Amino acid sequence: MAEHHRNLNCVIQRVALVLTCALAFNLLAPPRPANAQDAFSCIEELSDDEVRYRISYIEGKMQDGKKQATRWRYVWMSLWFGAGGGMTYAAINSANDNDDASKFGWAYLAGGAYFFGLMHAALPAPDVWGAKRIRRLDDSTEEARRAKLLYATQTLKQAADVQELMGGPLALVGSLIYGVVGGTIKATQWTGASRGLTAALYVAPTVLLGLQTATAPRGSVAAYESYRGIACSSKYYDRNEEGADFDFSVSPAGGRFTISF
Repeated sequence: MAEHHRNLNCVIQRVALVLTCALAFNLLAPPRPANAQDAFSCIEELSDDEVRYRISYIEGKMQDGKKQATRWRYVWMSLWFGAGGGMTYAAINSANDNDDASKFGWAYLAGGAYFFGLMHAALPAPDVWGAKRIRRLDDSTEEARRAKLLYATQTLKQAADVQELMGGPLALVGSLIYGVVGGTIKATQWTGASRGLTAALYVAPTVLLGLQTATAPRGSVAAYESYRGIACSSKYYDRNEEGADFDFSVSPAGGRFTISF
């Protein structure tokens, strides 16, 4: 039996080492190269019509993603705090029954649930409120519109950064390590006690964070990448104008006539 426990502890330590290395890789890996231009470099060079279009573009993209971002953030925040409350109740009951193993397990899970719930409450939510704040800004003068575009671009970038964080691997890797640490402490301190709860300590944080990460919105990330592609381009399209665009050209090889809507 003692040999079995030593082998189990050795396996657990190896798993924890692998997970720690994975987390370190994600933290220390260099950032991905930018796929498009700097969206801030040419704001002062744009014409007033170009500024108007870009403000409308950003506001529209953020408005389109608002519903999903709001639902995802507040549903998960409620789930984490609700789970934390239930686990706290279970930990108190275990303490009253002098069941230290279960008390530790439930308290440990509750602490993780509260932490992830607080992340949702503490992190900025520009993907939720960004469109409304952009719309409310003054745009009565050309100078005000240029300042509004700067604010709108900053807000979209911030929304993209937050979504990259919440939908990225960092929280998932952290949950893996959190679960392994908690499960290992309980398995070694209270050998054989409440094995189902021990298994939950290993598995539950990763499963829940995996679901949260998989369902995280990506609208602002895609919108910012798309916007960077047009931010400093002279080619932009006024979607408020109706009708077709006609293009006719002649060359030695023949003629070309196109209609686009």
